[in-house]
Amino acid sequence: MKRALISATLLALVAGSSNAFASGTSPRGGAGDDWGTKVLRGTNSRISNEDRLINQGRAQVRRYITCKSCAYHNNLNRETAPKVAQAVRAGRFEIKDNRRNAVLAYIKKRYGI
Repeated sequence: MKRALISATLLALVAGSSNAFASGTSPRGGAGDDWGTKVLRGTNSRISNEDRLINQGRAQVRRYITCKSCAYHNNLNRETAPKVAQAVRAGRFEIKDNRRNAVLAYIKKRYGI
């Protein structure tokens, strides 16, 4: 009885998700109709613009703020994050101007400032 219930549940999940695997087309060239809130990446995975910005910010933080020779190596936390964000805004790190917003978005999301 238990196997039949599990099999029926799995069958219902597979049948219900078949639309998710169908390839659709849109005028923007992506699958589905998302009105530009998501983008297609190289592996056909979908990632939002906000998530992409945060991923870029995380990479910049690791490279310029928390690297092994950086001042905040193993020292970036909830208490020091406001000071780091202020230093990023002031341009005290070697972060390019177009990446500062990404760093600030990551710090805001990660440390809640």
